[in-house]
Amino acid sequence: MQLTQQEMSLTEKDVENMDSAIAAYISKIFNLKSKMGNSSILVYRGEARDFKETACQPNIFRNFNLDIEKNIEINILNTMSARKYAVNNSYFETAIEAQHGGFPSRLLDVTYNALVALFFAVTPHYTEKVTAYDDKHGVVYLFNIPKMYSPASSSVHDIYENLLLDNSPLRNEKLFSNTYKLLDHTSQNDRIIAQQGAFILFYGNKAFSLPERIKTKLEICPSLKGKIRRELSSMFNINMGSMYPEMTNNVDNILDKIKNINALQFSYANEIRLLINDLEMECEYRINKFISGLQNDGIDKVKNFDSIFEPVNLFKNYYKLALDNSEFKIDEKEKQELIKQFNEYVNKLHKYLNDRFGIQAPPINYFIIEE
Repeated sequence: MQLTQQEMSLTEKDVENMDSAIAAYISKIFNLKSKMGNSSILVYRGEARDFKETACQPNIFRNFNLDIEKNIEINILNTMSARKYAVNNSYFETAIEAQHGGFPSRLLDVTYNALVALFFAVTPHYTEKVTAYDDKHGVVYLFNIPKMYSPASSSVHDIYENLLLDNSPLRNEKLFSNTYKLLDHTSQNDRIIAQQGAFILFYGNKAFSLPERIKTKLEICPSLKGKIRRELSSMFNINMGSMYPEMTNNVDNILDKIKNINALQFSYANEIRLLINDLEMECEYRINKFISGLQNDGIDKVKNFDSIFEPVNLFKNYYKLALDNSEFKIDEKEKQELIKQFNEYVNKLHKYLNDRFGIQAPPINYFIIEE
């Protein structure tokens, strides 16, 4: 099967003309990174085998049906605290301990270090034999995410505690069901420091795939895994011992990241503002994808054009449904401001697209929200 623009592979052939498998890997990463914008944060995740449609999903969704099994998350965290598995009072900090203790959570581990991600792409969990998946492709995922949030902020703690509630609109409303946030690492956890880690926090009650526009997949050939592990250990001291430390020094790199921290306080109105920004990026991605495939004719061309408006229509419908939820607390003034912001963007999008490519856009009243 031919790999798409969003997929690449590291093979034996790539390594032939290089001094090392690591050098070939870094070359691939630079190639991918050069195609990405400089204004976003680049993080990585390594998985020792390709989980296909369930790749890059938090384990809480693999283990539980959150629509049916109530209070699962908060019960796990309360039990951890009661048994002194976690010493922090904050539910969010306890969730971080839970994540690295093997308990289910809605957090997904990522790293700022491409070599650390490569280690996890060629090495199973420490409870398994190191060669357990040497017959399967490993995968490094690159995520190009526009905003980052501080785990120390009250906003993140408020959002997480809201997500623990079974009746939370952030979990139950389709408006938020595919929402995620990149959270910077927390310095208290030695393993996160060693792995130069961060988290992606998932909303909703069900697993979902992160958007195609932010994700790139790099496959690692099975025959290279042993060689890569040896090179990572000998040249960079990246091995089982260093990735799962009992104690390590904390290297302070906060100043390099602080400009990217998003400090917006939690409210449902602010969550919707972020969703509108995300909607704009999704539509821009779909426009660029449509333009790159303009050679398509007839029905395919029209279908691809119409798909640009799909997220707009979904947002409109989900927003209107959310307004009927009594738990969705938002005052009338904010409601009108959000409708105005959404409608202004939709009008701008419609004006840009209508008849630009020889295709008439659907009527504007299909998409705007009546104020």
